[in-house]
Amino acid sequence: MTTMAAHGVSIIGVGSAVPEKKLTNFDLEKMVETSDEWIVQRTGIHERRVVDPEHEGTFTLARDALQNAIANAEIDPTELDLVIVATVTAEMDCPSVSCRVAAAIGAVPTPAFDLTAACCGFVYAMNVADSLI
Repeated sequence: MTTMAAHGVSIIGVGSAVPEKKLTNFDLEKMVETSDEWIVQRTGIHERRVVDPEHEGTFTLARDALQNAIANAEIDPTELDLVIVATVTAEMDCPSVSCRVAAAIGAVPTPAFDLTAACCGFVYAMNVADSLI
């Protein structure tokens, strides 16, 4: 009996990026009638990150997250087969965030496209990537 080698998809690296600016519950207390205790009790949130549009945005955060994932995977950007960015907050439609990110990190010539997807974007992009392999 012949056995076939296992094939499949695996995540070889992960990366993330967040905006620099923090907005805490104590900051919100100064803006509206609320308290840290009230917010934490109902949401569990202590702080959130806020983009400074003069210095960062979807493109810079996606670029930084991908650079971190590539470093984590210990690969060269030219080894990427495809770049998918799932977002509803692109700064512009054309060129796409994914194409700008691929060019910025040196992943050329690598195909890239954006998926317009919000909360389910990660899962959607993973399913699309899996289906293309």
